[in-house]
Amino acid sequence: MSLLCGGALFATSAPSFAQEGKHWQIEEVTVTARKREESLQDTPIAVTAFSGEGMEKRGMTQLNGIAAYSPNMSFQSNPSFGGASNAASIYIRGVGQKEFLPTTEPGVGLYVDGVYIARSVGAILDLVDIAQVEVLRGPQGTLFGRNTIGGAISITSQKPSEEFSGKISTTVGTDSKRVIKGSVDIPLSENVLSRISFADMQQDGYVQRSDGLDLGDDNTQTGRLNVLWTPSDASEVNFSVEFSKDRENGPAMTLLGINLGNPIDPETPPMAVIHNVGANAAAGATNGAPCATPDMPINLAVPGCYDLRYQVGSDRNLGTAPAFSDSDFMASNLNVSIDITDQLSFKSITAWRDLDATFARDGDHSPHRVSQFHDTLEQQQFTQEFQLLGNHFDDSLNWIFGLYYFNEDGNNVNTLDFVMSNFTSGGRFENTSKAAFGQATWNANDWFSLTMGLRYTEEDKSFSPDQVILNNYFAGSGHPLLDAPFMQVGTRVLPLATDSQSISELTPMINASLHISEELMVYSSYSEGFKSGGFTQRVFPPQVAGFTAPAGASDQELIPDFAPEFVEVYELGAKYSGLDGRLRLNGAVFHTNYDDLQVQVFTSVAPVTKNAASAKITGWELELQWLPAESWLIEASYGYLNARYDDISFDETFIRPDNEFERVPEKTASLAINHDWDLADAGTLSARIDWSYRSKEYMDSFNTELIAQPSYDLINANLNWSSSDEQWELMLALKNISDEQYLMTGIIGDAFQTYEGIYNRGREFSLTAQYHF
Repeated sequence: MSLLCGGALFATSAPSFAQEGKHWQIEEVTVTARKREESLQDTPIAVTAFSGEGMEKRGMTQLNGIAAYSPNMSFQSNPSFGGASNAASIYIRGVGQKEFLPTTEPGVGLYVDGVYIARSVGAILDLVDIAQVEVLRGPQGTLFGRNTIGGAISITSQKPSEEFSGKISTTVGTDSKRVIKGSVDIPLSENVLSRISFADMQQDGYVQRSDGLDLGDDNTQTGRLNVLWTPSDASEVNFSVEFSKDRENGPAMTLLGINLGNPIDPETPPMAVIHNVGANAAAGATNGAPCATPDMPINLAVPGCYDLRYQVGSDRNLGTAPAFSDSDFMASNLNVSIDITDQLSFKSITAWRDLDATFARDGDHSPHRVSQFHDTLEQQQFTQEFQLLGNHFDDSLNWIFGLYYFNEDGNNVNTLDFVMSNFTSGGRFENTSKAAFGQATWNANDWFSLTMGLRYTEEDKSFSPDQVILNNYFAGSGHPLLDAPFMQVGTRVLPLATDSQSISELTPMINASLHISEELMVYSSYSEGFKSGGFTQRVFPPQVAGFTAPAGASDQELIPDFAPEFVEVYELGAKYSGLDGRLRLNGAVFHTNYDDLQVQVFTSVAPVTKNAASAKITGWELELQWLPAESWLIEASYGYLNARYDDISFDETFIRPDNEFERVPEKTASLAINHDWDLADAGTLSARIDWSYRSKEYMDSFNTELIAQPSYDLINANLNWSSSDEQWELMLALKNISDEQYLMTGIIGDAFQTYEGIYNRGREFSLTAQYHF
């Protein structure tokens, strides 16, 4: 998927020079995190802002690149037990969600021009002509349309220009990378402006299958039309329509290992062992033993054995089942803003989005049939938001009141081909959210402000599973479980019924800020948030009353579900600007009480979500911008998290109380140095080097060492040249200079007994030429 936005809004990555008095300082950063334009340093919340220019100078090409420079943030591409190459797993301050299924909700909200993007499939957005990204930490609900529990990523596009202009660029790089991007502003009349953006992105994969397929490739086309109509000085209508198409071979998954012993859950059928017992019997064994064990992990004497011969390194995959990741989305937005009076304004945000995706992969990475996945996902969403904004008493009172409506429906069909059975999972889903929210800020004087907000939310969710066994490979074997009556062809895995749940919640926030001096502001805040519950759509063996479920259980009781989770967040922060505008230092400390935590556990063939824990998360973060001398810029960030379970049931989850949270490193850090040279008539030259660090990170709640990523450092460098007339630009980017190898995501399938992961591409380079007209 791609994000098509406008050009740079704020040059936050380079120093700004004011001629008066020969003074030079960091350019002021303006954010809209509180639904009005404010200086970053005057906004009493924890927010990190990225401009389009700043992201280009860092060499970012996809949205997940912001995680390296945002403290206490993880942003991964995680296909989980599917094959989508663009499914996002986002965590902020230890709160997030790794699953792509539409019966679960993300923990971090993603917004494009104020529109909530509900599904994680397609959320690894390509950065095409972007304007600004803001990362907001902590619960968001009293200002944003959809309630989010962990934080929000807000992306804002630039409006079309009043003059005919444009730019086009081409990029070449590692693994035959070929990118063409462009945008053009076309004024249609004095009060009607338009902007067209487009991109074509191609790159070969870097994990080779034995059948010649290269995994991890990129093949994306995208386009956007934005029309701005200003019927009067007091009104504005912005309409956009966009599309994106991905046709790829799927994520660059590799096999990291096989558990040839017992699963973590003793009641889970061990699929690798089941396959290997059959393979050994086919080779003539009569003892009923598997052909491979932990003491003998490779047995070449049995050709059909599923063993560690298929663990062939980080750049190869011996799978033979279909592998692809195709997705198409279309979207349209209509934003209307009206200034009713000088003190009162109205805004309407109407949006529609359609997603169609099909993806598949070989989960066992071998020619055998142990675990193979195929998904189709169809989703449509509609959102309507109304905002009324006021500003009274010479800016002493600012307020916003909003009404929000969200509806999505669709169908997700998982076709699963396992060693013992071939069956369909998934089903139809519908989610509706309605909310009223408000927030008001009282500026008592020049040095003290008080903000209070409240949100009321009603959410209704329904799930209608359509799941049936298509083939039983053990039919007629007499096996007491695998050939049981409820395992036969035609048996429904879950009843053909509809289960539903509803929730209504009132979530407050309060914030107080104090300007101790012109340079220093401190603030404190308290906020609450929740993430709604959902349904476990992957279930096996079939849930049949009297066999695998309690006798007399209703159809709805046979469909497993889980309840909402809740957080309370306390935060203290400070923002400092000093050295005559050459230094910015922002920091925050926070404490989160996390209740009814939705934990993904393995209690059967499929992962199941349960409200099985409570936890506490404490941490702090710092962000620095400093101009030590003319034309020099130093940026740094540091984040620390201590996330621990207070209470968790080992009997239900097999998770030890002292385990660390998954995908949440304890420490994150970054450091960047940028220098600009004025070459007079030869233009300008800018050089930047970036260092980032992440401490050890577990990829699953069991803290499995085989798919854990030890701490690592990355070093990137970028060299940018611009002609004196600013028409031409050349950009050389070097990524991962030290060629560090690290896991971007890891997956454990307890029943499948496989350990999988996606490693990074390695050292990369790219060269971009851009022309402005």
